[in-house]
Amino acid sequence: MKNLFFVITTTLFAIIASSISLQAQGYIRVGAGAGFNVGQDAFAIPALQRDSTNTITAQRTVFGSFGQGARFAVAGGYMITPYFGVELEIYYFQGFKQEYGSDKGPSSTNNSQYSRTGYSYQMRATPSLIVQAPVGKFQPYATFGVLLPFFGKTVLEESWEYAAGGSRAKQTDVDGKLSLGFESSIGLQYNVNDNLGIYIQATYTGLRIRSDKATVVKDELVSPLGEVSDGLDGADVFTTQIVFQDELTQESNTTAGINILPDVPDDVIVRVNGSVDLEKPINLPTQTSNFNALSFNVGIKYTFGKKSK
Repeated sequence: MKNLFFVITTTLFAIIASSISLQAQGYIRVGAGAGFNVGQDAFAIPALQRDSTNTITAQRTVFGSFGQGARFAVAGGYMITPYFGVELEIYYFQGFKQEYGSDKGPSSTNNSQYSRTGYSYQMRATPSLIVQAPVGKFQPYATFGVLLPFFGKTVLEESWEYAAGGSRAKQTDVDGKLSLGFESSIGLQYNVNDNLGIYIQATYTGLRIRSDKATVVKDELVSPLGEVSDGLDGADVFTTQIVFQDELTQESNTTAGINILPDVPDDVIVRVNGSVDLEKPINLPTQTSNFNALSFNVGIKYTFGKKSK
């Protein structure tokens, strides 16, 4: 990933430097924005509602995507003609927390409470083609490019409130496999002068990321007496690390009973009885996370070099 980051940043600076040295029509721009989920999936774990006798009275399907969040971008571009060019954008994506499943009921001695939220943070690169209208005070444009996340994680936060008292808070960081998506934008730029412009744009992000591995980085337990302990102290690798597999076999490090172990969410289902080694990560089925989003961004653009004729 470090090498990939070096290649991407070097390319961005090369675009800017070549435009300056050739006195071509190059530009840099910076901007920020935020977006919301589109094309949402039904998460595997539902939201359950219980009554005072601990009987499930309702089950709600939870729809969502990890695509909602804020973005902070810098980009460099080169206009091959007055109407057509290329651009490389690098931006940081900070996802917003969202519900990812729950199991709750009214406070009573019969009920335990479970909830899970999720969000993601990523560095992304988008090499794009850009098409723009003739220069004027107001200048519409459109871009279409490939999206490559090259750094980041998805964070799952789980919490339990037990009927007998006490609580538990757990955080699992999930790494994704190398994935490609796409982004397309339409925007409108107001040209303050020949060099400076202010833009606003709408961007659609189409992206899915397959899980690779996960690590439990926090597991805090509070007893009914208020005593705090670290669940990671002395914990087996089997319970703190996950390696996802597209196909589970009897050689996989898993067990058919994983879905009935205490405090395991309902969407963790394994039916293959493998050979369990507590000193190795557990193998679970590969999951695919949805990052589709529609975002709105504003920023400034500085154009330099000789104008294309």
